[in-house]
Amino acid sequence: MNTDISNSPWFLVQFRSGLKYALYFMVISFVMGTIYGVFGGLFIEPALFATSLVGMFCILNFIFAILAAIVNSLLFIFRKGNKSVYRYFGLSLGFALVFLSYFYLLHLFKIEVF
Repeated sequence: MNTDISNSPWFLVQFRSGLKYALYFMVISFVMGTIYGVFGGLFIEPALFATSLVGMFCILNFIFAILAAIVNSLLFIFRKGNKSVYRYFGLSLGFALVFLSYFYLLHLFKIEVF
């Protein structure tokens, strides 16, 4: 069984899907925060907070995806690994890159959410 996923088009498909889904999550959380803010009289602050909250959970999920990929790589030595863990890692990597870029933009423009 081939465990090298670095040159695999399958992994790139999972990664691109993660990017796409992360952008969907970002837009939906921003819209939900904006709708919540409309009723409170604020627009941007709740939207940024909602997006940041979703982003923090995505980054936390990425940490667990790294751990799962490491354990799965060790299990491949004994031929007990599972390819779906790499799918999880690819999707989580896409989410992490999108939300880390979002947090970097917040830092760059000196916007404090919390």
